[in-house]
Amino acid sequence: MVCSNCGIARGRPLRPVVVALLLLTAVVISSAPLSPPAHAQAVVATVSVGSAPDAAAYDSSKGEVFVANGGDDTVSVVSDATNHVVTTVNVGPTPDAVAYDSSKGEVFVVNGGGTTSVISDATNEVVATMHVGGDAVAYDSSKGEVFVVNQGADTVSVISDATNHIVTTLNVGPDPYGVAYDSAKGEIFVANSGDDTVSIISDATNQVVANVSVMSYPWYVAYDSSRGEVFVANSFNDTVSIISDATNQVVATVGVGSEPCVLAYDSSKGETFVTNRGDDTVSAISDTTNTVIATIPVGSAPDAAAYDSSKREVFVANGGDNTVSVVSDTIFSVVAIVTVGAGTYPISVAYDSSKGEVFVANWDNNTVSVVTDSTNEVVATVPVGYTPSSVAYDSSKREVFVANLGENTVSVISDATNQVVATVGVGSEPRAVAYDSSKGEVFVADQSTSNVSVISDASNQVVATVGVGYGPYAVAYDSSKREVFVANYWGKTVSVVSDATNKVVATVNVGSFPDGVAYDSSKREVFVANSYDNTVSVISDATNKVVATIQVGSNPLALAYDSTQGEVFVANSYTVSAVSDTTNKVVATIPVEGNAIAYDSSEGEVFLTTGGYNGIVSVVSVGAPATTTSTSKSSTTTPQTTSTASSSTTSTSIKSTSPTTTSTATTSSTTSSGGSSIPEFPVQIGFTFLATAVVVTSYVFARRVVFPRL
Repeated sequence: MVCSNCGIARGRPLRPVVVALLLLTAVVISSAPLSPPAHAQAVVATVSVGSAPDAAAYDSSKGEVFVANGGDDTVSVVSDATNHVVTTVNVGPTPDAVAYDSSKGEVFVVNGGGTTSVISDATNEVVATMHVGGDAVAYDSSKGEVFVVNQGADTVSVISDATNHIVTTLNVGPDPYGVAYDSAKGEIFVANSGDDTVSIISDATNQVVANVSVMSYPWYVAYDSSRGEVFVANSFNDTVSIISDATNQVVATVGVGSEPCVLAYDSSKGETFVTNRGDDTVSAISDTTNTVIATIPVGSAPDAAAYDSSKREVFVANGGDNTVSVVSDTIFSVVAIVTVGAGTYPISVAYDSSKGEVFVANWDNNTVSVVTDSTNEVVATVPVGYTPSSVAYDSSKREVFVANLGENTVSVISDATNQVVATVGVGSEPRAVAYDSSKGEVFVADQSTSNVSVISDASNQVVATVGVGYGPYAVAYDSSKREVFVANYWGKTVSVVSDATNKVVATVNVGSFPDGVAYDSSKREVFVANSYDNTVSVISDATNKVVATIQVGSNPLALAYDSTQGEVFVANSYTVSAVSDTTNKVVATIPVEGNAIAYDSSEGEVFLTTGGYNGIVSVVSVGAPATTTSTSKSSTTTPQTTSTASSSTTSTSIKSTSPTTTSTATTSSTTSSGGSSIPEFPVQIGFTFLATAVVVTSYVFARRVVFPRL
């Protein structure tokens, strides 16, 4: 294969580049639609193999993955138990295709030099060599035959695994490359890159029974046994064609990453993984919706993929850096959607570790919803002050502090009674709140007066007021240094406040309009979401200097630290970025909307408020497979609701719940400015001007329109 896979190594021209000038004049103002429930995946291991790994196949009997290394004429055998290479087998020159024969316990390796090596998985030795070479190979379990694609000859050779001899040779379309076996229909699908077709061969007659037109330069194919469909990677226009084996017609075309090459079908999740060689990613396609539900960064130039059904992992061979990325399909799954009430606009969330509950601030109806993490259901609704904007949990007092931006107060809720036990007056427009476990104090960012109010949880009184930068929007407590980090939105800085003196001890420059902040206790670093730059600044608390800047999704608003996985989750406008604190790189992108986020350490889940007036909170599993959660959390329900506004959030695969609303607070329809989770209205402004050869294209201003709510 080698790009190679995409035709470059074989003397073909590089893919064409189409330059289009889009003349568009439009102003569109709309609330962002709710993203559908989704899954995402993450790389859990990287394995060094031979030179230029170019193909992979899974041996279900041995729990091993065979990787063909085109650069050094070997096959690496990787144990899925340890993710280590257990042996290396010498084969023919430039091996670039591999298939597992489950009946014989053998692996067929197609070499570029015109031979095919047969490896016994019992001895990991070559037991036969046949003088037939090609570019791709597939095993037919029904007939006990192996189909080898010969690109230069426009043929497919059929080999009996009983004799290791060719039984017939079939003519197909020009430049055939990928091949896959359809066990239900007893058919072989061959991608012909020369004329953009797929030939369908009956294994009963060894005759071509149909030809299906697809998109530009079809390269590889994979069979989806659940849906009876075949997925075809079209390398030159970055799409995947989906063919129904019932009609032999294309039923969908899905846009993926750059230069899609190889596909692997995940039978457990009903997903197809596509390696995108042009941008070093893997696209995960749901076969239920035929949409990309995750994009996973992997190694350089991913050339091949194989699915391990035992471990529920996908092994991706990266030809550019001689590694194999192991992708888990079980973590980062949305396991529940909780409806806290229509017209509520949930905008902030905090986890109560004592009760195993999540407190959700609802901006538009002046309440806090209490969600139990055991069933993901609303168990209480607490009326608070006007326009609650932020919540924080006090583990010592077992109370929840709620900043009410519209009336300059903080409501204190007891988690024992779910009732407000105190109301504390603070500065102007309290926007964010954080708990200091060492001092038993709560720090409240007052955006309009550019200070921080310090509340003692013993007396529920303000004991200090600290001046900080311009427009404090977010606040986080560093338990190691006993300092409070305050993100100043308009000042593009972070103020560092000592809780011993209640004075600013440092000011750190970060990106444009910092909107969220979270403390990583393991690395002793503070992560700051810069909403206009689409970046996250990483500050060392040892030096109070930025040590890394990470590119994330569009308009990052809030962050949460996962102490178990050592990851920071960044809520962007339409996605969540999972950042490893070891590498300071994005390891997964989860297509779920969120404007505030909290980590539940007990359940290994992240709770995201998705904003909007439909009152949605998404629950994402980040530490364990969704199948390990309780039955009640994965079942499908149609809940009863007594809310005066109707709610219609349901799902066929995830639990969707809605609460019994007890609040009597009135709902406000006024809009507001500001903060990491304050209601926002994404605006896309397109302006074009054509004069001679000058084109000014659209500029996207993906931020909020500032409308003071007060």
